[in-house]
Amino acid sequence: MDNQKTTQSEHQSKKDMSTASLTPQGISLGTFHRLLSCYEATVSQVHRRKSILKLQPKQSKASKGKSSAPVTKIDLNASQEAQVREQTDKFLELDRWRYENLPKTVFERKDGSTGVEGAFILKDELVSIMDWKMKHGVFRPALMGMIKGIPDKSVKQATSSAFASLPKADPTAPLEAFPKSSLDALTAPLRGVGPATASLILSIGTGLEDSGRQVPFYSDDVYLWLVLNDLPESADQEEKSSIHRKPSGELIAKYNLNEYRDLWNAVQQLRARLNADVGDLAPVSLFDIEKVAYVIRNIALSGFIARDPEVESTQSSDIQVSAEKSQDTEPSSKRKLKTEVEAKQAPRRESKRLRK
Repeated sequence: MDNQKTTQSEHQSKKDMSTASLTPQGISLGTFHRLLSCYEATVSQVHRRKSILKLQPKQSKASKGKSSAPVTKIDLNASQEAQVREQTDKFLELDRWRYENLPKTVFERKDGSTGVEGAFILKDELVSIMDWKMKHGVFRPALMGMIKGIPDKSVKQATSSAFASLPKADPTAPLEAFPKSSLDALTAPLRGVGPATASLILSIGTGLEDSGRQVPFYSDDVYLWLVLNDLPESADQEEKSSIHRKPSGELIAKYNLNEYRDLWNAVQQLRARLNADVGDLAPVSLFDIEKVAYVIRNIALSGFIARDPEVESTQSSDIQVSAEKSQDTEPSSKRKLKTEVEAKQAPRRESKRLRK
């Protein structure tokens, strides 16, 4: 029984150490970039799984939303496999549009290179943004209905006003650039747009700006990681149950300005710490932080194995300390006997070395 307890304790210790370098306070720049490199593979695996789940028999109302509800394993036929691959590829394309194409488009509008002065977002772009948001996170069909009901002109006016009212950030005081006016410019006139969606719009519109003007997206993943310090226990663990999430996995939050300010501060602090030692590497962007948070939340599907040098060093130190402690706690009579035996064997070892 004691051996079993020891084994369980050692296993738990290894699990704890495997995520030690994933904490916001302890993650190294090297580990951060390794996690970032896993993003596309993670997105692909997560959405492949979602597509497969759609093919499974629907749960009863009693079991819907319960994490303990059994998941039926199905073997995909050729048609189903093609369907899953198509849906996954479509989302990957939408994901690249959200992180690459649309930020570039909005940035070019700001520069006036498209013939229109000032940044803005169009109605069909906002619909696609909401489509990405629901597929990337929690599906809320009612919000999509509200977004589709907003007049085209209102979307352009509100987003233009929001981008124009972004505060000029002081690089030495990034926390002072909280964009309350810009958030209000979006949430007040646009039905269905709350602080989280508003932050997403601002994030996309400032993604290619100087670091001081970039706005973080209030994503569940970032909030769980940086504000709530909610981490997986090991790199091979499925998403664990948490007091911060519903059984369905949805974040328990109010999505208000106070929560977003907490996220804002945490993001700015992490970026400042990582970029202080960036050296020849590209500076960490807010898009990068968002992607890494997504990988951490879905670590079991990411292909990431926590072998950060800092973790290995910690493990080696723990082993060494453990060995020293075991020697110190050894009975004195046993240590004395061991010393006498070693003393008797020493001449023999010496003579053997001389004969070689």
